[in-house]
Amino acid sequence: MRVAGITGLLLAIFSFSLLTPSAAVSTDVTSDNEMVAYIGTGGLLLPESFSGSSDVRFQVANCLGCTWRYTIYCMQNSDAPCLHAVMSCPAGSLLYRVGFGLTPSAINVIGSVCWGSSQPLTRSLAEANVRDYAIRYLPKLAPGYAPPDGTLTSIPGIFWTGQPTILLPPSFNLSGRSIMITATPTWRWIWGDGSVIWKSVPGAPFPSREITHQFRSPGNYQTQVTTVWTASYTVSGLGTFDVTGELVRQTQTLEVAVKSARTVLVGH
Repeated sequence: MRVAGITGLLLAIFSFSLLTPSAAVSTDVTSDNEMVAYIGTGGLLLPESFSGSSDVRFQVANCLGCTWRYTIYCMQNSDAPCLHAVMSCPAGSLLYRVGFGLTPSAINVIGSVCWGSSQPLTRSLAEANVRDYAIRYLPKLAPGYAPPDGTLTSIPGIFWTGQPTILLPPSFNLSGRSIMITATPTWRWIWGDGSVIWKSVPGAPFPSREITHQFRSPGNYQTQVTTVWTASYTVSGLGTFDVTGELVRQTQTLEVAVKSARTVLVGH
């Protein structure tokens, strides 16, 4: 009865986690019927249960062009060969051999892992979660300028974005690993008079002069500021990785009134 129960559990795990089309959600992970294995390319983030060294974990995570494979760890010369995969791991997970190589034809076994019903965690899957999570914590772009009723052609206006220079959201867990995000912004100011500047500081109201601009001609200027957020994330036990490309952009427009400065002679 115990063997039958374990065999049933094994088949249930196989059919649920590996053989259904919905299991292969990520574009860099597929399921393979031969040995019922997951196959993927690039940036595999191995779980804590991996039997190999931390150096191997880091190498596998950083090889974005390499091929990896999870294969059920079945024993040879046994009446129930794949029961070993169930008995060797906590309930709800199976024991897999992990293969890794520069090309699909040069994969070598580098260790084993206990893994459950979800697809293996990769850099691309982690980054998708990092993006969604970080965006929830991004502060609004709230630009301002002084003097608030407009400036003069002879006096630089003071500008600010109302945002911090760094964002550190609370950590979150993904596939059993803690992930910490560091997001940093840069700002592009399009002044509306033909000039553009990038800034790594957010600016602040007077008396700060981190961001100033002097308009040479009177008029109403549509000044646009855009925040470009980039990010990195640290995966516990693995290291820190950069999110590919930009995280997100935010844009706001200010209408800045500029008046002509006149020289007035005052007699004594």
